[in-house]
Amino acid sequence: MLRRLSTAAVAATIAAGALLAVAPAQSASAGTVTCDVNAMRNRAHQLRSQGYDRQANILDAQAQACEDAENNMHRWG
Repeated sequence: MLRRLSTAAVAATIAAGALLAVAPAQSASAGTVTCDVNAMRNRAHQLRSQGYDRQANILDAQAQACEDAENNMHRWG
């Protein structure tokens, strides 16, 4: 039981740290958001290779959302 709890705690900590490490940073100018899509994709790949598919999928979705937002900004801006 203790071993399972420890594994779950480590997994949750890794997932939270991964999401916080690559979360988009809020810039000071006009509330724009900047994303390092390459870093997000690289971290997702690392997580997936370690078996953390759910967290990797979340990061991939965030990276895709950043790319979509940038494409829309260029299209409409």
